[in-house]
Order: sequence, then structure tokens, then C-alpha cells
Amino acid sequence: MSSAGPDGRKVMRRCDGLIDSLVHYVRGTIADYQPDDKATENCVCILHNLSYQLEAELPEKYSQSNYIQNRNIQMDNNKSIGCFGNRSRKIKEYQDMPMPEEKSNPKGVEWLWHSIVIRMYLSLIAKSGRSYTQEASLGALQNLTAGSGPMPMSVAHTVVQKENGLQHTRKMLHIGDPSVKKTAVSLLRNLSRNLSLCNEIAKETLPDLVSIIPDTVPSTELLIETTASACYTLNNLIQNSYQNARDLLNTGGLQKIMAISAGDTSASNKASKAASVLLYALWSHTELHNAYKKAQFKKTDFVNSRTAKAYHSLKD
Repeated sequence: MSSAGPDGRKVMRRCDGLIDSLVHYVRGTIADYQPDDKATENCVCILHNLSYQLEAELPEKYSQSNYIQNRNIQMDNNKSIGCFGNRSRKIKEYQDMPMPEEKSNPKGVEWLWHSIVIRMYLSLIAKSGRSYTQEASLGALQNLTAGSGPMPMSVAHTVVQKENGLQHTRKMLHIGDPSVKKTAVSLLRNLSRNLSLCNEIAKETLPDLVSIIPDTVPSTELLIETTASACYTLNNLIQNSYQNARDLLNTGGLQKIMAISAGDTSASNKASKAASVLLYALWSHTELHNAYKKAQFKKTDFVNSRTAKAYHSLKD
């Protein structure tokens, strides 16, 4: 029922006591050291589905308009932040806003983005051995951090700064289940859209993101998606940080990224496009040009017709 579409999600979110009961049960199994309980998996999967498109589907009283009204945002419209032009300026606007206030006694739908539930998901990621439970917990956090409004920004800061969630997410990059790994990378990609969190994310996860990028163009859809998300996450991390770009160079991963960028002649592979975007952005750090040359790379490795086309296709 929870995966039946927006109408079904809205009805279930309004169902009196449903979300409260799901959260209560999961928190109880965690407290009882039983995170691998099958019913817990089912509960988390339902919560995962109910968190999808949450901010867009919430009633007006919960929407981001509550936090935007009467806010006069001073922007330098002549200065573009990041590589996505107007989109990056819009994200920066939201990041300068006050975060939504939490209810001390949440009820119903208010549980879905509450810090208690965020902590619950992180506990399951760390403690559960069931891949479906891990994936659903990561997926719920991915849903909650999607977008650029106050709610996703607030959840992202809670995950990274208040709950130290990066350590648990990073570990999921190295487990065997490819679906869990893909969802973990997608969560990191969402988190990395928050400019103020990029340095913390890079410090904790940059080498791990490079390590999961394959040596050649991936062929399966799951691996293509995972590789593309890893490259776009790295791209977010290096956009405004010379140091993060240097750290990426020092990991020794550029050769892999270049191989993936150049490996798909049809330019239809999402991973190849993402790798091309990352390479083009890396060259924008002029202070690293000498370091690139010392590492035996040349400008055309970063800036060429393929990488330029990919990079500019993402700009507004």
C-alpha cells in the first residue's frame, strides 16, 4: 500500500496512529538489540516509502513556505556559486535560511523527519545485518535529503553534524550488496549538495568514494548508477574547495575517472558522463595545473569536446 503512489502515501500518512506505531515498534527492537527482526524490516520499508516526495506532498502547514516567508535574502546575483549556475544560487538561498523547528512530542507525519527517527535509521544502518533493512534505512534518509528546501537541509545537517552519520554511511560503501552500496552513494550525493557540509563529507568519505569507482566503464545498470553517483558526489565536493580537489588527485583515482570518461564513445553511459563532468570541473582549479602536469596529466585529459559537452549539459 505504501508504494501505491502519492495518493496512497498521503492517505497512510494521515492514518491516525500508523506512523507512531511503526516508529514505536522499530525503536523497541533496537532497544532490545533485535535490529534483524523481520517485522522491523517491514516497518522500515513502509517508513521508507512514506518518506518519498515528502516535502512536496506535505500539507501546506508543514511546507517550506513556513520558513521562507518574510525572509529577505541578500544575494550577489552576479556571482555564480558552483557549476550549476542559478540552481546553485537557489540552493545557497535555502542554506542561508533558518532550519525548521522540531516538535518535542512529534505525532503522526511529524515523526518522518524528526531527529529521533533519523537517529533510528542510522542505528539500523550500523547494527542490522539485513540488507533490506539497511537499504530501506539509507533510502529513507536519501528521500529526506532530496531537494533544496529547509527540510532536506535540516535533515542533512542532522545526519552529518549532530548524529555523526557519515561513519555509518561510509561503511556501507564497502559491503557486498550492490543495492545497499548504490543507496549509500546516493545519500552521500544528496548530502554533498549542502555547501557547508562538503568539507566534512570529503574528509570522511572522499577516499572511499574513489575506491568504489571501477577501473573501466561499468556495464551493469546498478554499477553504472553507483559510479555516476560517486562521480557527481566528488564533483560537488571539489566545486568550491581547492583542497578537496588536491586530495582527489592524491588518491591516485584520476586515471580511473579518465578511463570511464573516455570509455564510452556513444556518450550514452551515465557513468561516463558523470566522470566527464568531474574532470572538466577539476581543471577549473588553476592552482592545481602544475600538480596535474607533475602527475603526467595534460589539459586535454580534463578539457576536451567530450567533457565540455557533458559539463555544459548540466548547467541551467
